[in-house]
Amino acid sequence: MTNAPHILVIDDEPSIVRSLSRILTDRGFEVSTAGSGQEGMALAAGLRPQVVILDLRLPDGDGLPIIREIQKLDPAIRVIVITAFGD
Repeated sequence: MTNAPHILVIDDEPSIVRSLSRILTDRGFEVSTAGSGQEGMALAAGLRPQVVILDLRLPDGDGLPIIREIQKLDPAIRVIVITAFGD
């Protein structure tokens, strides 16, 4: 385990996950990924990342409740919301 800040990427689009993982790893971050909200919450609970990058539209639902759950888990976790949709 390194002392690098840990970032969790929750997104169901493989190309976005690959790109973000590569960019963040190249910049020295430790990166974990999840393809669904449920998987992401399980990882967040176990890993306690410093930052979560979260897609709003996931195969198992809306990302907004996940933000609330992450903040309940640990209010210090920062959440960055991304989406490909304009609405």
